[in-house]
Amino acid sequence: MSENVTITLNGKEIEVPADATIREAAKSQGIDIPTFCFDDRLKAYTSCFLCVVEVEKARNMIPACSTTVTPGMVIRTDTEAIRTTRKMALDLLLSDHSGDCIAPCEDTCPSNIDVQGYIAHISNGNFPAAVKLIKERNPLPVICGRICPHPCEAQCRRGLVDEPVAINPLKRFSSEYELEHGPFMPETKPDTGKKVAIVGGGPAGLSAAYFLRQQGHAVDLYEALPELGGMTRYGIPRFRLPWDKLDKEVSAIIGLGVNVHHNKRLGKDFTIDDLKKNGADAVLIAIGAHKAKKMMVENEDIPGVIGGIDFLRKMVLGEEVNIGRKVAVIGGGDTAMDCCRVAKRAGAEDVTLLYRRSQEEIPALQHEQDETIEEGVDFRLLTAPVAVLEENGKAKGLKVVTMELGDPDESGRRRPKPVEGSEEDLEFDLIIAAIGQDPDLSCIEDEKDVPECTRWNTFTYDEKTMVTSVEGVFTAGDCAFGPDTVIRAVSEGKQAAKAINLYFTGAKVELKKEYQITAGRLKDLDMADYSPRYVHQKRALESTHPADIRMASGGYNAINVGIDEAQALAEAARCIECGCKARFDCDLRNYSTEYGIGDIKYTGDRRKYDVDTRHPLVSIEADKCITCASCVRICREAREISALSFVNRGFVTKVAPNFEDPLQNTDCDACGMCIDVCPTGTLVENTGKEYGPWVTDMKISTCPSCPRGCAIKVHTKEGLITKIQSVDNDPVNGAMICREGRFSNHLQDKALVLTDDELTEQLNNARSILDTAGKLAVIVSPKLTVETLFTAKALCDEKNGTLYYITGEKSEPNKFPFAKLKNSANVSLLSKMGAIAWDNSDPDCILLVGAHLENKPKDSTKVITISNFKNGVEPDAQLPLADPLRSEGAVITDEGYLAFLNTDIPVDNNLTPHAILSNLGGLNGFDDIASIRKQLAGSVTELSRLLDNRNKRLVKTNLTPEMVDVAPDCREVAFAKYCESLGL
Repeated sequence: MSENVTITLNGKEIEVPADATIREAAKSQGIDIPTFCFDDRLKAYTSCFLCVVEVEKARNMIPACSTTVTPGMVIRTDTEAIRTTRKMALDLLLSDHSGDCIAPCEDTCPSNIDVQGYIAHISNGNFPAAVKLIKERNPLPVICGRICPHPCEAQCRRGLVDEPVAINPLKRFSSEYELEHGPFMPETKPDTGKKVAIVGGGPAGLSAAYFLRQQGHAVDLYEALPELGGMTRYGIPRFRLPWDKLDKEVSAIIGLGVNVHHNKRLGKDFTIDDLKKNGADAVLIAIGAHKAKKMMVENEDIPGVIGGIDFLRKMVLGEEVNIGRKVAVIGGGDTAMDCCRVAKRAGAEDVTLLYRRSQEEIPALQHEQDETIEEGVDFRLLTAPVAVLEENGKAKGLKVVTMELGDPDESGRRRPKPVEGSEEDLEFDLIIAAIGQDPDLSCIEDEKDVPECTRWNTFTYDEKTMVTSVEGVFTAGDCAFGPDTVIRAVSEGKQAAKAINLYFTGAKVELKKEYQITAGRLKDLDMADYSPRYVHQKRALESTHPADIRMASGGYNAINVGIDEAQALAEAARCIECGCKARFDCDLRNYSTEYGIGDIKYTGDRRKYDVDTRHPLVSIEADKCITCASCVRICREAREISALSFVNRGFVTKVAPNFEDPLQNTDCDACGMCIDVCPTGTLVENTGKEYGPWVTDMKISTCPSCPRGCAIKVHTKEGLITKIQSVDNDPVNGAMICREGRFSNHLQDKALVLTDDELTEQLNNARSILDTAGKLAVIVSPKLTVETLFTAKALCDEKNGTLYYITGEKSEPNKFPFAKLKNSANVSLLSKMGAIAWDNSDPDCILLVGAHLENKPKDSTKVITISNFKNGVEPDAQLPLADPLRSEGAVITDEGYLAFLNTDIPVDNNLTPHAILSNLGGLNGFDDIASIRKQLAGSVTELSRLLDNRNKRLVKTNLTPEMVDVAPDCREVAFAKYCESLGL
């Protein structure tokens, strides 16, 4: 019988092994068939029904993960019927899936900034990393940190405990810290040859320029005014947003290679057609909304009446405005407050705010109102202008009418109506109408192809594509959606950049949002579910100067002070981490996004369970479970432990430890394989914000914890190892890893760290000890890399010492399969190099390289340790030993393979183990790993393939394995003590 069979897969004839499943056949052709319940380490289970495909002549759709191919089988993996079936399966699973894919703060933010992620960085003291993460979605965090109305805080669930986290002050602190220490500059891709003309240098235009330059597109930015910033410069006074901060942040964007054209106005100096003729492959209109709304009252066009945004702009430009003694400001928004405060600073003695509703309905932020009143502005409420009073061709006051509140209007505020017979005249020298603004679209009237506009005087556009009615012309910001917040304009600029990039690639211009579920808005949640779980703490507050200080020296100095570093660290710790820890690797979310799942289709009761965090390393959130059984099965069938099971029956079925005991009271050995196979985030590491969650970089490396040489995925972010996972399909140890292999990254913050001066001092001490030593013993951990062992041997020879390793008692056989090989090592290379078992002799000096020694042979023996952790003996000098998870090199496995280590975050060259040993022993030719490997392969010919690994993780050697019972080394002892501290 032939070993292969011929099948037809999506119209293409292919040959596959006769025993292959449809899923395996598809995978061989680069086709990914979705599944939740399948894992290569388990037998097919077919519980999720997501992997269904069509097979010709089959009555129904069949599961690809369990169906073996047959000769002549005709298979289709992606038809409309298949997608409909998979969507139905997803809808059913989601109908009883609870939690929050992302934190509500991020969901509420118009630009969907990863608030939980950047607060986690701040909590860790990594402020530059926080800003780098913020700038993935908001290139103007300094500006927003000063002026954003922070809707995110309104949905912060910490508010159900005590007070919302001070999200905006945290953003301000980290972004201004970064600005003072050198702004983060993202990498830009090579030039694409495409050019974008952006009309408007405000938040939307600047945001688009920032993201377009990162994609390698050339950007020409046209600004009608002398400086960039748009409304943030010309509509927000500098006492709220200092220009030095604004300028630095804008300069960082321009520094990416943006070509700026100042004082160039669309419709006057150029047209859209001109931009296209001059080489623009796409045009983005982001002209903002700089046209003041009319009050629609008699005489409002005479001198002495000015729009609010016009007034603020003229004051910035230094243009003459006749302020006079008495000023009226009509309106109740933030712009009205700014106009009042600027008028006071410009010399007005009497400034009155007129607002047609009560103070309760004023839309301006409460602190803006309070500060305005403190600075001497009178609020006249329930008052509306009827006409401008004229004298000698200019305004001399207002005719106003008293209002009363009626029924609520469409905005939810009570509609004002005039009180009959309440009219009166008020005298004013200047009247500022700050009742809103619109885009000024007169700039496009002479265009060859005029973009369509709405009845609200904005451009007609599709928020999913950002395109206007004209080919190649996009829009964003206030001119598209109407006047709104800076952060929304920033978001629109970012979205426009994405759309333009898609447009250039020829792909369909459509912006998709990732699927997400939520536990609910703040008003829908019960405080009793949150408040008892946390210690109540007051939030950190920015401090605003008293009014007399704010108004001193002209009144344009910054009016408030942000939080300091200590406050920022304490405030970040208050975050209760609402978002899912598996948000970046959740199969359920990824497939729901891919298949366009929208709102929950099947409604009804949902299971609700408390999160089980009783185990210190594994957390179980059962109401996220889709009962795929993968966790139960890998624990039972692969590990043969059976620590997890399904509890109850029917709708109330949930995954839990046996008898719902704490997981550590079962046979669980905390290997965490249940975490790796969980497709939803039901089972995750029981860690806090010290490990994110973040989007990470990942490298496949080798676990250094025992001689098995298991493959591991090492996830890193900003210099931190955040997570370790097993590697499916790896040939070693059934593709499993153990507790130490998974969680040893938790030792990162417990490792020895020396300053440069301390390292120099310890090296000098160690050299002095070695130079005066008579009899030297170099004791190594056999689990170190071959490069480190070879360098230790070279130092030993240089100093006429003896090379040792420490033997130990034979450990009991593992109770369960695929566990760590305890107290065991392959010492074949050490034997080849002449190393012997430690015999407790009496040397004058002992150099411990990763080895853990309980007692010195005599009190006078000098000890030098090279280790990140405390040894059993007190050292006379201690030097660091690089974490193997941050190291390059190769270890020898129990089967005689070289298993290579790989890292994204290597230690400094002078801190590698071979560099420390070379420096200590004064060795030549041991400066880099390549030269060490060359010498080692020449000295030990059985390791010749060390030079020819060709990016393979495993390479067979000619060394016959020599397995010996050995004592735990320093890293193992440290991890054992860490687990003991957790009660494990």
